[in-house]
Amino acid sequence: MTSSARKDGMPLKDPYQVLGISPTASETVIKKAYRQLALKVHPDKQSGTLTDSQRDALDKQFHDIKDARSFLLDADHAAAKKKYDANLASERVRHAAEEKREGAMSGRRKRMREELSMRERMAKTTATAGAASSSSGGERFDVDRLRREGERLREEYSNREAEVDIARKQRMAVERATEKLEKEDRQVRLKWSRKKVMGGVHTKHSLTGIMKDFGEVEEVEMLGAKGNAALITFANVSSSKPCVGAYRNSETMRATFVGRRKIDDTTKGDNVRETDHVPLSTSQQDQNLEERNLRRAAERERLMRQMESDEAGGDAVGGKIPSRKRTTPSAGDRRGQGGEQKCSFPPMFPVIPENEGLTPFELLEKYEKIIFGKIRQ
Repeated sequence: MTSSARKDGMPLKDPYQVLGISPTASETVIKKAYRQLALKVHPDKQSGTLTDSQRDALDKQFHDIKDARSFLLDADHAAAKKKYDANLASERVRHAAEEKREGAMSGRRKRMREELSMRERMAKTTATAGAASSSSGGERFDVDRLRREGERLREEYSNREAEVDIARKQRMAVERATEKLEKEDRQVRLKWSRKKVMGGVHTKHSLTGIMKDFGEVEEVEMLGAKGNAALITFANVSSSKPCVGAYRNSETMRATFVGRRKIDDTTKGDNVRETDHVPLSTSQQDQNLEERNLRRAAERERLMRQMESDEAGGDAVGGKIPSRKRTTPSAGDRRGQGGEQKCSFPPMFPVIPENEGLTPFELLEKYEKIIFGKIRQ
């Protein structure tokens, strides 16, 4: 096997391919394949009509078969065969991993890989041809330049993939934000007084029945631990505005917009109220605006505490004390003629045509302007 082996003892040709068997074939299979091929190509079994070139080819094939059998079965080659089989197994694993990776590749990446493989084959071919013609002064192929070109192409591909991924994430974020804004435009937040509701509570079913007068209700979500608030999601945007308008001045339930529509509605209301007063100088406007904002914030805080205190008062069972401390009123204010507890809010305002249609908050603001205007004068 000297003529068909390398210096490290490994065969030049794959012995399994020479015998036409698989790398996992047993000793019996190897011997059977050898006998069949030996009988077929043995020089003594050939006819006398063969040409010299044909005889030489058969002789070479016969010697390759003998060398393959010797490498696979002789004890002298056992160590080399073990190493050769290990290399074949590693090569099979590598090919399997490459096939799996290639199956997961996109079409663009496959085309790039085929292009790089083609350039590598061209480089090897050109390098071989250059080495053969080096004596005549032929130019050698620049392998380093090809390697740099491949690295550049891989980097460009990676950058393009990263840009596509970033654009996809940005598009998904915009779509999610748009969906959220669109849903908020269809939502209305409800809040009611349990004392003024029959049975003291509202359910999803009851709220759906009330809200369907304004349009199809898509979802009802109860809010808060007290059970006096809910988030209504309509199927159409046009349903939310009539709902807010219908309950804007109601004493049993209030409806407000959600999200950007709430900000627009609040800004619009503040601008309308700010234009009601008589024009003053710039310094007076700034001072009056600051005082008015402070008074308004204090009054709203007091009213919110009063409403929460009234709500908590209805829950005081078995000696449970409300979480917020109430201001102790006088005996005359605390009880009426029948001994029943009275609430000081909302206060009594004059019943005149100018006050019709105004909510308690708007009446408070109206008489604040009148009272504080007289004090400043």
